[in-house]
Amino acid sequence: MVKVAIVQGRLSSQVGDRYQYFPIHAWRDEFEKAAELGFDGIEWIVSDFTNPILDRTCLEETKKICDRTGVGVSSISLDVLMYHPTHRQGWGDLSWLFERICEAVDLLGARRVSIPIEENSGIDNPDDARQVISVLAKILQEVQGKIPLLSIETDLTPRNISHLFARPELEGLGVLVDVGNAAANGFSLSDYFDFFPDKIYGFHIKDRGSLYGATCPLGTGAAEFEVIAQRCKELPALNDITLQAFRSPDNYIQDARQGLSFVKEKIGNVL
Repeated sequence: MVKVAIVQGRLSSQVGDRYQYFPIHAWRDEFEKAAELGFDGIEWIVSDFTNPILDRTCLEETKKICDRTGVGVSSISLDVLMYHPTHRQGWGDLSWLFERICEAVDLLGARRVSIPIEENSGIDNPDDARQVISVLAKILQEVQGKIPLLSIETDLTPRNISHLFARPELEGLGVLVDVGNAAANGFSLSDYFDFFPDKIYGFHIKDRGSLYGATCPLGTGAAEFEVIAQRCKELPALNDITLQAFRSPDNYIQDARQGLSFVKEKIGNVL
């Protein structure tokens, strides 16, 4: 069953000036709010190495909250690797991180884990590409049989993503497609379906204007939601459709409610 989830932090006030960051002040309450709104799951955000999901005691507490609310952790996003890119990290740090993420996946039943290969952590030249491929291959070996769906979120073109997936050492790697970012970057969403339908493990639901436009309310930008509605059934490994949409400073609960209604109206009939 494809989960309809929401990114952590979208159901509480913002942390400082950071639009997306682990909501240390409200993460427990977000499960209750997600349940009230009707979400199936939450995408857990790991913003730094002090995240509660990396501690066994907090992990066990999270499992109890999931069981009580009926809202699970559908995916885990390693945002920390956006600020400290995967291919520039020491292996000791990465090994420590993924050992604990595997423990979280096992206890919480989360299926998808995503690694950012974009913006500050993206591929800009052949040397970056070589280093990223090497580290991703090593991570895949480390987590084999422990993380069901390891994905990247990337600003590479769909064609270049397919080149990445053609590497034999990256067998098993998939992609989380951000619908809004694809539109803002000028990519055709249909290309993702045409080039690697079996590698699409999740969608971030967001809207942005064309030509690198800012995030905007769903349905007001250039995102091609109709492509998901028409072709979603072509994706055998799809795990989740996760709301990462526009949120306002004070009306974030209403924003989430409207976002969920939008997803159900546009895509819900094919899930």
